[in-house]
Amino acid sequence: MIAGFPNFYINFAQKLEIMKLKSIIIKKLFGLFDYNIDLNNEDRLTILTGPNGYGKTTILNIIYNLFNQRFFFFQELNFELISFDFAEGQRIDITKKVGTPKQEQAIKIVNNQPQVYFKQVSNIEVFLDLFGNNNKIETFTYNFDIENKLVIELGKYIPIHKISPNIVLDNRTGKQLFLRDFLNENIDYFPLKIINLINRQDAVKISEILSSTNVYIIREERLLIQNRDNNQNISFDRTIEKYAEELKNLISKKQLEAYQIAQKLDSSFPKRLIECKDEIKEDEFNRRFAALNEKQRQLQRFGIATGEQSVTVYNVSAAKVLTVYLDDSEQKLGVYDELLNKIELFVNLLNEEKFDFKSIVINGTQGFYFQLNNGQRLKLTDLSSGEQQEVVILYELLFKTKPNTLVLIDEPEISLHVMWQKAFIRDLQDIARMKQISLFVATHSPQIIHNSWYLTRDLYDLANANELINENGKE
Repeated sequence: MIAGFPNFYINFAQKLEIMKLKSIIIKKLFGLFDYNIDLNNEDRLTILTGPNGYGKTTILNIIYNLFNQRFFFFQELNFELISFDFAEGQRIDITKKVGTPKQEQAIKIVNNQPQVYFKQVSNIEVFLDLFGNNNKIETFTYNFDIENKLVIELGKYIPIHKISPNIVLDNRTGKQLFLRDFLNENIDYFPLKIINLINRQDAVKISEILSSTNVYIIREERLLIQNRDNNQNISFDRTIEKYAEELKNLISKKQLEAYQIAQKLDSSFPKRLIECKDEIKEDEFNRRFAALNEKQRQLQRFGIATGEQSVTVYNVSAAKVLTVYLDDSEQKLGVYDELLNKIELFVNLLNEEKFDFKSIVINGTQGFYFQLNNGQRLKLTDLSSGEQQEVVILYELLFKTKPNTLVLIDEPEISLHVMWQKAFIRDLQDIARMKQISLFVATHSPQIIHNSWYLTRDLYDLANANELINENGKE
């Protein structure tokens, strides 16, 4: 267990009060299932279980797509009603209406020859209704007109244009795509500000609520990252290698920031020394100096900084100098506080009874790497798939989420050893407390749940409970 969580995250999170999600009600998911899922907000962790086919991954995607305002997701989803209940009596209901399909003509290239083809395009409107204490406040309709606005706005960023009411020409590839197909294929590459801008024009309050809640998803397929170049050619990178490079860049950014602060402080040191009226006492000096030395030791351990404190003992005749010196040193090293807290927990969680015969090493020039107990360095791709899964999940939780984020994790048990699975919920709870995030986990594994069955919501039980209520005629 990791103790002593830094106040940085708690203080920062308190400044970011958000609309807390209390429960999700889904009626006729896939035309079959009714669910009423309440979240464990007090524990910051809800575990979703159930047989295959009951919709665990779909429910994660429902949450993710709503809060990221990807409303076209609901056009193709089979459901009757989805209701999100928030604190203070507010609720967002999602429904939809299916209209008469449209037949559209497009051209595709077959054997270097243009070929005309037709496609039935569904005409589906998605409605979001915002309620406050059961009174309707606002309605937003996602329809063909909104999709058109999205494409027009996107045309300012990427070379596309419409060649018919429902067909887009992507000039990067020369491909003609139906509007909805284009949105589905490219939504992960859209600037989020575009989506927010379009939706906010038509539904201010709904957009504000959704934008105030950060939702991040860690998907089942997480060891490879898909990339697209300017010509839309697809390639894949190893996630673990990309994250090592990303951490190296984060460290470099902080080093540059610390250097700039040091330059500024050093240039004004004489003036501030002359103006200083405070004289630090020996007890306070010893306390603050010891804290600086400990932080410096940690930075050296992680290859981030190598300098040492040049002052070693208290001198009453130099009390003013020592006051300014400590103030400056704390500012210079304070730049690293947030990053250092994340790195410490990352390393502790991975090295605490995790990997046999190897450990993670943080380095300012490589980001991170692993080495055997005999000192031999390993390639990141030499790690097993289970080891890579553990690194990727922990990295995303610690480095890619902000305080007050709802993090969705799909099947964390993939490739993990049973002992790692049993420790997983404990690690999540440590991270949730430190970063002030909430977690919603979908799993098949009883080992993941381990001693935390009180946190589970089982879709089989929920579906059958609703059937019994309906059969008995109870509300």
